[in-house]
Amino acid sequence: MSTASSWPRRTLLGIAFNLRQHPAYIRARELVAAGTLGRIVLAQAQWAFGVRGRDGSPARTPLTQWWDTPELIGGASTMMGTGVHSVDLLRFVLGAEVDEITAVTDGQTAARPLEQLACLTLRFGNGTLGQVVASRLLPDSRNDFRVYGITGLIAGHHSMWEARTGRFEITSDTVNETADYPEALLPNYVAEIEDFQRAVATGGQPAATGLDGLRVVEVTLAMIESARTRRSVKIERVEP
Repeated sequence: MSTASSWPRRTLLGIAFNLRQHPAYIRARELVAAGTLGRIVLAQAQWAFGVRGRDGSPARTPLTQWWDTPELIGGASTMMGTGVHSVDLLRFVLGAEVDEITAVTDGQTAARPLEQLACLTLRFGNGTLGQVVASRLLPDSRNDFRVYGITGLIAGHHSMWEARTGRFEITSDTVNETADYPEALLPNYVAEIEDFQRAVATGGQPAATGLDGLRVVEVTLAMIESARTRRSVKIERVEP
């Protein structure tokens, strides 16, 4: 998930949250920051997939078995696969951190320590509520993205995927736009690498920094605790 380039007295860390490179999400962040949608009340992201008739995780090879080994993957499974990207994307678009999480999953128990379906409710520091769904059990998942404000909506249809894809609709009192992105696997990844190269060359920071990675790890740990205890958990943030 990360790459690093070492210079004398300096180490640059970038996290591979490639959805930050999708032009539509960059546009969404700009509009939210500009107040185009008014106060943001709800943000949603669903990234799930599956195979019809398969009830469980996919077959693993010896090199990928760690996905189904709790001690190796860190106590969560589908959250680690797609959930972390959805959480970071909401952080990125909203420009806000998660303060509290309530997680309901089909795992985090003695009988089933790793989840294949996670439904998260998030409370952000700016008052926005968030919803994230991550799963490997939804072969017909609608992987959509929504940001609802009191004066508008940003909707991404089939946009939550590793490829640059989706149809985006912006509806508000002042801005009304539609953009279509034919599915292309590489552009977000290429832009991510180029962004990191620029950070190395200029001494700047990449789009997703080590601190962004830390914040998502904190949310993930709180998600595991919430699912195990069946309680809401406040995020304990570590300051660098």
